[in-house]
Amino acid sequence: MIKPIPCGKFRGAPTPEWVAKLKEEVHEVIQEAIYLESLTANYYAETDIEEVGVTEKRLAMELTDVITVCVSWLDTLGYDEAARDRLQQGVNEKNKARGYF
Repeated sequence: MIKPIPCGKFRGAPTPEWVAKLKEEVHEVIQEAIYLESLTANYYAETDIEEVGVTEKRLAMELTDVITVCVSWLDTLGYDEAARDRLQQGVNEKNKARGYF
């Protein structure tokens, strides 16, 4: 598995800058998701399959950007890769207990 590498650009940035960056990336996810929904909402409409694929790829990239921002922020807070793995394991266990899997 290829794990996200924390970016150092915002290291030491104050919390409002981290929040702004995360908000920016989430906004880009929302834009792509809305566009993808508009392409696929009407089952009877002629939809360009290639455009759907391109949009799905852009959405996937934007979602990955969100992951990278989160990993970078966690790294800045002092959570190295091993600590992030433990956090993820805890979240996975919590979600499993809630029946999300």
